[in-house]
Amino acid sequence: MRVPFRVHESVRAEFERRWARVRVPLLHGFLAPPAVSLAVALIGPWSGAVVAGWVLLALGAAVPVGFLVRRGYVHRPGWWAGLIAYTGAAQALGVALLTRHLLLALPTVAAAAVAGVLVTKAKAVLLDEVGGGIAGTALGVRSASRQVRNATGHPVLAHADFDDDSLRWHVTTGPSTPDVAGGEVPLREISDVWVADTPAAPGGEVVVVRTGTGQVELVVGRPHDFAALLDRRLRLLRDPGWS
Repeated sequence: MRVPFRVHESVRAEFERRWARVRVPLLHGFLAPPAVSLAVALIGPWSGAVVAGWVLLALGAAVPVGFLVRRGYVHRPGWWAGLIAYTGAAQALGVALLTRHLLLALPTVAAAAVAGVLVTKAKAVLLDEVGGGIAGTALGVRSASRQVRNATGHPVLAHADFDDDSLRWHVTTGPSTPDVAGGEVPLREISDVWVADTPAAPGGEVVVVRTGTGQVELVVGRPHDFAALLDRRLRLLRDPGWS
């Protein structure tokens, strides 16, 4: 079975099997809530804020469909469940505003809950990092988060992620809070990756990335695991066996 993302020949058979397992749950996960919401909206009475309800419903339905069609799931592994939750809430609110019946929003809530379970299970299969096979794909890899303190002493979460094009790092305080620090570098500019102890804040082990313009220290959870996957992807990207 052909997969919808680039994959190296060394892991092609493995990821064809993974994709065969997750393709249907993934489709249902992103498409079922919009389908349920639109069905309820078309059948139910339009007795509420019709324009506002349809706008909110349309936006909530368009985002997961676009995410799936444009293969956003390939590059944004951290977005799957959150996207289902936020857009499902928008759809449910849109139905409630449109019909002025909260009970009519329950099918959307139920569909989003089931969809969240489906995409979470699919993600666990497709993005399983055990054995390092995911390094031979274009799928996004996200590090574990690590809690550190910012300049004012407040705890913040740091993580990094990469796909087949760029490495990005972020320090955030929550899903709704913008980055307080971060950056991005193309993978083609990275020449070496290793783990080192740093005496500077936040201290402990960090992933060090060397580029043509200097070095970047990445604060991540499980730095050895993340460095190994990043290093393997860099080496495999130099190999011609991709399709």
